[in-house]
Amino acid sequence: MNNLNHDVILASLKLARAMRRCPPERGEAPFPPAVGRLLACAAENPGVSSRELCELLDVRPSSLSEMLARAEADGLLTRAADEADKRVQRITLTEKGSRLIADLKTARDEDARKKTSCLTEEEKKQFCELCNRLSEHIERLALDLPEDRRMPPPPPGPGFPHPGPGPDEPRPFPPRGPRFRC
Repeated sequence: MNNLNHDVILASLKLARAMRRCPPERGEAPFPPAVGRLLACAAENPGVSSRELCELLDVRPSSLSEMLARAEADGLLTRAADEADKRVQRITLTEKGSRLIADLKTARDEDARKKTSCLTEEEKKQFCELCNRLSEHIERLALDLPEDRRMPPPPPGPGFPHPGPGPDEPRPFPPRGPRFRC
């Protein structure tokens, strides 16, 4: 007997394994992927603060500081004190950093185009809608898990995370937008 519920989960796992077996080309990036994520976030959020970057990237301030120092030494970004509050550092990509991110985006887009070429545009749209719906449902189910069984949610996608609860409210499992950007 064919169990479609089980088949959906197995198909998802099979796709995840296939994606790991065929990673994107690293190209000529002179830095590790974490620095690439940092630069992409800085490109999408000009003037972002280092505190906001910690939240976006889900990294410790000390780890971010190392990545910022490396990217700044390579001439990919600049850090400057905020005009209104000198304690806040604002991060801006340099022209070199912007060019590099544009080149990496082009390579990433080509890689995605190649990997999804077996699907029509309508199939891609349907696939994304179904994946988003399934992801949101599974995340809602996670809210019902006991605290000791919950995994933290993955870091937010591009852009700023959704606003969370107020300062006095617990943050058990923040809501997220769609993970699949289609």
